[in-house]
Amino acid sequence: MACWAAPMALCIAFFVPFIAAALAVLITRLSQSWAGWVLALFPAGLAGWFGAQVPAVVRGEVRAVTAPWMPDLGIDFALRMDGLTLLMALLITGLGTLVIIYAGRYLVHHEVLGRFYGWLLLFMGGMLGIVLADNTLLLFVCWEVTTFSSFILIGFEHKEDAARESAQRALLITALGGQSLLVGLLLMGDVLGTLSISATLAAADTLKGSPRYLAILLLVLGGAFTKSAQMPFHTWLPGAMTAPTPVSAYLHSATMVKAGVFLLARMAPALGGTPAWETILTGVGAVTMVLGALLALGHTDLKLVLAYATVSVLGALVMLLGQGTAVAIQAMVTFLTAHALYKGTLFLVAGSVDHETGTRDVTHLGGLRKHLPLTAAAAAVAALSMMGIPPLFGFVGKELIYEACLKGPGGWPLALGAMVGFGGMVAAALRVGVQPFAGKTFRAGKPESEVHEAPPSMWLGPALLATTGLALGLVPWAIQPLLAIAAADIGGGQAAGLKLTLWHGLTPALGLSAGSLLLGGGLFAAREPVLKGLRAMNLSSHGPERFYQASLSGLLKLSSSMTRVLQNGSLHQYIVVTMATFGGLLALAVVLRLREWPRGVAMDVLPYEVVVLVGILVSAVLAVVSRSALSSIMALGALGLAEALLYVFFGAPDLAMTQVVVQTLTVILFALVFARFPVNPHQHRFRWWTAALPLAVGGLITWILLHVASGPSHRRLADFYASQSVPGGQGLNIVNVILVDFRALDTLGETTVLATSGLGVYLLFRTRSQRKKRQA
Repeated sequence: MACWAAPMALCIAFFVPFIAAALAVLITRLSQSWAGWVLALFPAGLAGWFGAQVPAVVRGEVRAVTAPWMPDLGIDFALRMDGLTLLMALLITGLGTLVIIYAGRYLVHHEVLGRFYGWLLLFMGGMLGIVLADNTLLLFVCWEVTTFSSFILIGFEHKEDAARESAQRALLITALGGQSLLVGLLLMGDVLGTLSISATLAAADTLKGSPRYLAILLLVLGGAFTKSAQMPFHTWLPGAMTAPTPVSAYLHSATMVKAGVFLLARMAPALGGTPAWETILTGVGAVTMVLGALLALGHTDLKLVLAYATVSVLGALVMLLGQGTAVAIQAMVTFLTAHALYKGTLFLVAGSVDHETGTRDVTHLGGLRKHLPLTAAAAAVAALSMMGIPPLFGFVGKELIYEACLKGPGGWPLALGAMVGFGGMVAAALRVGVQPFAGKTFRAGKPESEVHEAPPSMWLGPALLATTGLALGLVPWAIQPLLAIAAADIGGGQAAGLKLTLWHGLTPALGLSAGSLLLGGGLFAAREPVLKGLRAMNLSSHGPERFYQASLSGLLKLSSSMTRVLQNGSLHQYIVVTMATFGGLLALAVVLRLREWPRGVAMDVLPYEVVVLVGILVSAVLAVVSRSALSSIMALGALGLAEALLYVFFGAPDLAMTQVVVQTLTVILFALVFARFPVNPHQHRFRWWTAALPLAVGGLITWILLHVASGPSHRRLADFYASQSVPGGQGLNIVNVILVDFRALDTLGETTVLATSGLGVYLLFRTRSQRKKRQA
């Protein structure tokens, strides 16, 4: 029973956030004040269930479930939970619970709060799907769910220009990376013959030995780097700070930006360990870490400082994965956890400060500890963890990073670069977690009498996260087994045996840690000249930012020029371009396979068929050369009726009846419509050169059809439909059975198009009628 229950529970856990997202609007309408607490029960329940799985996973047990999804393509709906998955799932659901509770108060008066909950829970479901997926196609589907839902959440305040621009930027960059990832995953599946992630990791040697390995690596890195904001794709993350603070706290501290890091960690056994992997990840990660920290010092907006500090940390995590040593992987999983705790706290603190004071500009804030004591305490603890001061968990993670740099191939140069990055993070932590609350003089965007502590639902999350960071620093052995098994899942046996301690002794790592504190303290003390210098350098608007703006501007100009050429309002030109393109491609296909065409052409035409064909030809010529619109319409009607006779001759009376009905209605409608058009015969006179293109295309199609009819017929498909018409579709009319049963989706699509068109026409007439009523 237990063997059956565990996979079923895993499958239910996958779908719970999506179910909650579907219920979000209804629950919010029932009670907007309590909706956050009610909806938080869904991720809280998941966090409890995932927490209950820790002992089994630590023992080495793996939960998995597989069900057929698209069996004809060999694609399964496969979920798998190991140590790395469980660690990420706990962060996603635990932080998600606190963020939803926080949002319930932060956005309590928002007019579409239910919609916000729905998109946030949808994003949570996508993130949970990414970490649980054991099939690359399922992983990609969930990856794109996070891309689209984050686009909506970043641009949630869509009435603001900055929010729309930021959402567009995030979508363009991450969606482009998503397409790169898709191609890389498909190439990987083609090389290995499987889309299973477990099978891919087991076939690492085959993948690394493939001549397509480098292409696969670069494509997968394109998806991971854009999602996790690595240089030069980092520009979307700071811009995403236009989103509501709960979004910033959830998406950009512990979940969405960690998706790329998780992907690299998941694929490390299959793609890692090569010179290309080590060089690219270590180089890009180190540059991102240092530049992100420097860019954080050039801003005074609390959320922007935190955003650039997040970019720096993401660079550090990627750098550690590039190192690939046992210590580096252990440091990565440890610092990933520490960062989620302190950065989630500080983002929520920034939101509380903004909510209570009306500003996020740190230069306008100070002395708030008396008015926001609980928020100030949580901010101080989180800032100490971000700075890497004992006994916080951030100190444990920072020490491991320095050890990984010193023991890895980068050595002291890489360790010194990490010290510079951590120095910038120390200064950022002081600016965000200390400066707004320190000092004796009260400074804020509101009068002092109006500033007070945030409601419990807004300080609960920061308090719990900060307390967890402190507790794990004091007793790191409590989380050591989970982090150890997560590291082992990334690096195999070489990453096993993680031992977390608060005190490592007087080591070079401790000296580097002290150096980063001194450097960060100096940068904070000289914050005014540092800020002026960085703003004078204007780093944010150079390089990647300028390239993005130039690319977007060039794309818009190209689109505008192409629209002027291709969509100039001339129906004649549209038809010419379409027909020329179709005819050219058709002629190219014929030329490429000319040797395969049969030489002879069988033409068995009866006399009465010749009469009908002549009638069709004459009707077509009259429709073209006639100077009267009504005469052309009548000629087209005669042509259609002649085609109906051909259907009768060849044993298709149902098609003949359909053709007669459609042609009759067409003639009537055309006659009624064109009778009201001011047609000038001199403007629409026939030109012989205009006939050359349709005659050429029509002649080519006729030649192809004659040769196809002359070749041997393949009866396999026809025999299948004939044999399955009655038993499979319960119908004697094979054509009807094909349309209704065998090609049901095609018919449904056509019906949907017709229904949509009809609805569009109805809405147009309804809008026009309402406008007339308002004018009256």
